[in-house]
Amino acid sequence: MTSPLLDRDATRPAFDADYLDQLLARGIQVIRVIHADLFGRQRGKQYPVSSLPGLAKGIAYSKMANAEDLLGVPVDEKEFPALANHPDQHAYLDMDTAFVPPWESDSLWVLARLSEDGKPSALCPRSQLAAATARLHEDLGLRAVAAGEPEFYLFRKDGTGSRTPYAPDGVSYTMDRITDPDGAVGRIHRQLIEMNIGVTVVNREFSPGQFEINLAHNEALSAADSAFLLKTGIKELAVIEGLEANFMAKPVTGEEGSSLHVHLSLWQEDENVFAAPDGALSPAALAAIAGIQQHAPAIMAFAAPTVNSYKRLTGNGLSPRTSNWGEDNRFTFVRVPAERGGATRLELRAGDASASSHLLMAAMIHAAADGIRRGLVPDEAGKPLPRSLGESVAALEADEVLRAGFGDEFTAVYAALKRREIEAFEATVTDWEWNLYRRHV
Repeated sequence: MTSPLLDRDATRPAFDADYLDQLLARGIQVIRVIHADLFGRQRGKQYPVSSLPGLAKGIAYSKMANAEDLLGVPVDEKEFPALANHPDQHAYLDMDTAFVPPWESDSLWVLARLSEDGKPSALCPRSQLAAATARLHEDLGLRAVAAGEPEFYLFRKDGTGSRTPYAPDGVSYTMDRITDPDGAVGRIHRQLIEMNIGVTVVNREFSPGQFEINLAHNEALSAADSAFLLKTGIKELAVIEGLEANFMAKPVTGEEGSSLHVHLSLWQEDENVFAAPDGALSPAALAAIAGIQQHAPAIMAFAAPTVNSYKRLTGNGLSPRTSNWGEDNRFTFVRVPAERGGATRLELRAGDASASSHLLMAAMIHAAADGIRRGLVPDEAGKPLPRSLGESVAALEADEVLRAGFGDEFTAVYAALKRREIEAFEATVTDWEWNLYRRHV
């Protein structure tokens, strides 16, 4: 769901001269073509609007750019010889996603998908989610509807590198000038609404400077796009406000972590197949829950994708330690909200704010579909979840269903990047270690 820029005739090419004339008449000067990388970050290039006709041919990127760790260092070329020559990928614009961000009225943003040799790239999160939804429809005749609920912190910066929470006062589930003393969150919320990506409610969360913004339910790819654009928009708007938006799973010791709860329902045409006539859960819903439980260890590689993620999953603060499930129970891995009928859905609560919305939703769809195919039965108690990123990555590599769903190339590159992150952390002396051991050993 994105903003319709103009009343463009969908039957005509988006790159023709008439559309370019409309953009020029609107005052559009630049086009930012963006895609999500494996970490859920925005990557892209910006062009003069006059370049639009030529962009139809795709935009070349080095494939290695999508095989870099968080420090920008690519995977080992000896381990991945197919990447050794830094071959090209091409980003192809999805003009149906084009919109004008309210804070850049002369700019057009367009989402893209990455392709290689005329085929979707395994390292493109949007293509991975599109493939998961296509297989769901081909195999089971179903479509996925989803919504994200991201949490984040806002910090003030003092110029020395230290950060303090924006709005130290207030309580959860409020929005007022105590919670938002400078009105920054209100202004950010209004501009995000204007993006027309389905932004709904905003409220303060449990800790100082922590907020949540919810999104409307939509087809899975659009829902993931919205979560990605929401995160991108919040980061940019925070900078404009002189603040810093933080989407770490656990940014502050002793305070609450930030989640990305994902709601999912499956539909056959206009019927929610999770709903049962008597208000109970349908066999398909129970099997989908069981599938997500069955593949929970591997899903955690996407739901909790950083070393820091596992400092949030302590069993406290409504964060699960097992793959348990329950109805209207926020202490579970899979929660089934109380609404029924067309609103019947499941909610994965283990995801954190650092997750890629595209990859997490793809993993959930692969797992739910497997549960339905096999007629699995959910386990109320569940099993222990991985306690570290290393355990989750190993579970992903060993999970035949998710490995087949994402493909061997993606799984190998993703695992290699995550292991490098783990190794870097294990070689780093933390403040906690210094503060404790410098006095006591």
